[in-house]
Amino acid sequence: MKKLIIIGTLLLSTLALADDAEWKPIEGVYALTAENLVDPNPNESNDSYLRVNLVGQNAKALYQAMQTLPVTDECTGSLAKNIGEMQCLYYQPDNKYECHFSIEIATQKVKYGLPC
Repeated sequence: MKKLIIIGTLLLSTLALADDAEWKPIEGVYALTAENLVDPNPNESNDSYLRVNLVGQNAKALYQAMQTLPVTDECTGSLAKNIGEMQCLYYQPDNKYECHFSIEIATQKVKYGLPC
């Protein structure tokens, strides 16, 4: 009985923590694509990746949450933060943010978002 009470208390605590999260609408776009975005193989499924491009405050929040130093992005000249294959960009002159990544649906792994 004690175990059941402990498990119930843990579950309720977890739900209370989830309620404390501030959920916000997402700004950006997405697409379902093949793995190879630029030159897909004709035999490849065209809906195996969910590609996400965040903009605005969502991208800024993710950029700031990435605990890594920015580097100059070779493609855009913006300040880029990269963790694994996820990338967020900060365009200083325009004070704009973008984040690019994709999710391989079958494995649920984060992959690159957009090629250079």
